[in-house]
This record gives sequence, structure tokens and C-alpha cells, in this order.
Amino acid sequence: MTGCKNNRYELDQILRWAIENGVSVVREEDADYCIINTCTVTQTADKKSRQMIRKTKNQNPKAKNIVFGCGARAQKDDFGKIMEIDYLLTDLSAVIELLDEQIDYHRRLDSRIEPSDGQLSEQTRSRALTQVQDGCDNYCAYCIIASTRGASKNRKTDDIIEEIRNHVRNGYNEVVLTGINVGAFGCTSTRKPKETKFSELLDEILDKTTIPLIRISSLGPEYFNEDLYRVLQNPRICRHIHLSIQSGSTSVLERMKRQYNADDVEKVIQRLKKDIPGIAITTDIIVGFPEETDEEFEETMEFVKRNPLAKAHVFPYSIRKNTLAAKMEQVDDETKKKHAKKLQILADKQRKEFIEGQIGKKVKIIWENHDEGLTDNYIRVKSDDEREVMSVSEEVLSNEMLV
Repeated sequence: MTGCKNNRYELDQILRWAIENGVSVVREEDADYCIINTCTVTQTADKKSRQMIRKTKNQNPKAKNIVFGCGARAQKDDFGKIMEIDYLLTDLSAVIELLDEQIDYHRRLDSRIEPSDGQLSEQTRSRALTQVQDGCDNYCAYCIIASTRGASKNRKTDDIIEEIRNHVRNGYNEVVLTGINVGAFGCTSTRKPKETKFSELLDEILDKTTIPLIRISSLGPEYFNEDLYRVLQNPRICRHIHLSIQSGSTSVLERMKRQYNADDVEKVIQRLKKDIPGIAITTDIIVGFPEETDEEFEETMEFVKRNPLAKAHVFPYSIRKNTLAAKMEQVDDETKKKHAKKLQILADKQRKEFIEGQIGKKVKIIWENHDEGLTDNYIRVKSDDEREVMSVSEEVLSNEMLV
């Protein structure tokens, strides 16, 4: 798999299908079918997807490669030329349909197929994923995802609740809510953020499930309202918001076709820090967006200085075919690399300062394995004592605990 938590969630659904149908899940070198979910958010993601396809076939030439996902949809012609792909499909439902057909075929040939023991289904990671929404209608100037994922679609609340209850029954203590625009849950379109019912969904999850920790994968600043600020203060919701910022320059955000400006983002950051002490606000920032001037880059630098972040991933703009930004005047690669390095140095410094500022304070920790975990506010920790995997503890953070 390459890409975001939505890709991970889709592969989880395939894993669940395998368990329910008695299909053994094995290492790729021993598999009859290898399933690869592709990403296309950047050129690097496309490249990694193609590399994974070829690597998988080289490791197991007899296996059938089933390839789907955003990369496969956006670059259908290119992926269609890759000889190592046996089945090039559009989406998750097409993959499940093919698997249903293949398992019926193989069972008719060999009734000795042994069912999976089911132990892999809910014990492969320390936290569970639940998708609440998929798709996007924004068509931001740099992004191809709206074309590959299609229009915004909301899952039914009852289905979300039941899935989280199943996670609890399977021993999970943390669930991550995923989606392309999580905050757009309840909206008829991602371009209508005032319709959001995400806070109502969180209220229902808190009321109707016993999951101890709820982590939110990503939120756009346009979806924040008073109800959301209120519910985010619930102690069962992790003090970690991955805020979709992209740039600290309003003029750049306008060219990106984002639905907010730099002042809007700053207000959200300040309010979250005021309401939720110790909150980790993380983000991704694009530098070198087409036509970005040195002055606009400095606006982003100053924005980050005024609004220290717990962590930021800074990356140079990458051209995506069939997007508006691809037709704009491009910033040269040397400038993009120089600006990305400068901003990442600042972000790394702020990361260090954030962690240091949490020493001596109480944190909740989800233990990902017997000696390593992640705090509710996104700090990786270790333990000299053996911990129960997937368990949650509340402890005072010390220097000795830092990884």
C-alpha cells in the first residue's frame, strides 16, 4: 500500500473480507494474489506505487497482482502499460467483486482450502480505522484527488457506530476517523462547510460507543464551528488535530482554490490552543506553489513563527497532470528545495520545543507494541517495562520516555 489512511482503511476492508470468507492472509512471497492500493497525491507517490507493483511481482512471479486506487484511476493509461499488473481495477468494490469470483472458482477446484484462523483481522495494528466520508468536490488547483475519488459521500451514522463497536469487541482502545474531508461529514458537498455535522457524529460516537480514544485524521479549517470546538474538549478525543493548512499566505491559498485564508487558519489554531492545553496541531505545507514569490514564502514563514506547530511536513510543490496548477508559471526546483529546507528547519525546531513543553505533564498513551507507544498528543514514547499491546495508560511524560 502507498498513500493515506483512506488507503489503509480500504485494505482493512479487504482483510476483513478475507477473514469472513476463510481466506488465509500470508506474506506476499507465498501469496496467490497480491493487492496494491495506489496513491497519486504527488509524483513521488505515483513512482512508489509503480515500484511496489514491480517489486511484488519480482518477489513472487506466480502471484496475480490486483491493482486499484487513486493512482490507478488517475494514470489509467500509464498503469495499463505495466506488464506486472494482472488486474487493473477502479475501486474497492471492484476488488471485492473480483475476489468473490476468484474464491468461488478456487473452491470449486479444490475443496481442501483451509480457512484463515481469523487472528490477523483485528490484531495487525494497535489502533483501528473507521472511514466516515470519502470523496471531494473542491478541485483545488494542485490536487487530483477530487477526480480520482469522485464526489463527496457520507457513510451512514449507524454503520459508523456499529463498526466502532466491533473494534471495541475486538480489543481496540483507539479508533482513527478517516476520510478525504472528515469535517465535511453531513455536507451535501465539501464546498458547503456550514452544513457540516461532524460534531454531531462525534457526539454520537461518544454517547453510543465505549471506545476510550478517538483520533481525527485530518480537518480543514473551514469546518470548525462552536459545536466542534466544544466536543473536541472531551477527554476521550485525542489532543491531536492534523490541520489542513497548505500555506500561510492568503494570496497563495487563493491561487490554490482553498476555501479559507491565512487569518481563518490562525484563528482556528489560537482557539484550539486556548481550549485544549497540550494539543498537538500538525500539518502539511506546500512550498514553491506556482507563481509563489519570495515575499509569499516569507508570509508562510512568519505565519509558522506566530503559530508554532507540533509537527509539520514541508514538501516542494509537485506537478499533477490535468490540474489547474500544472498550467501556471512554475517555480524553479532550486528555489523550491531551498525554501522547503528553510521552513522544515523551523518546523523541526518547533517540534522539539513542543515535546520539551510537555515534559512533566500527564498524557494518555496507546501502546503500539510491548515497549513503544504514542501519546494522545502525538509524542512517541518508550517503556522499560513490558506493556500490553493496544492498552491505554495515563502517565506523566518524562525525558526518559522519549524515543
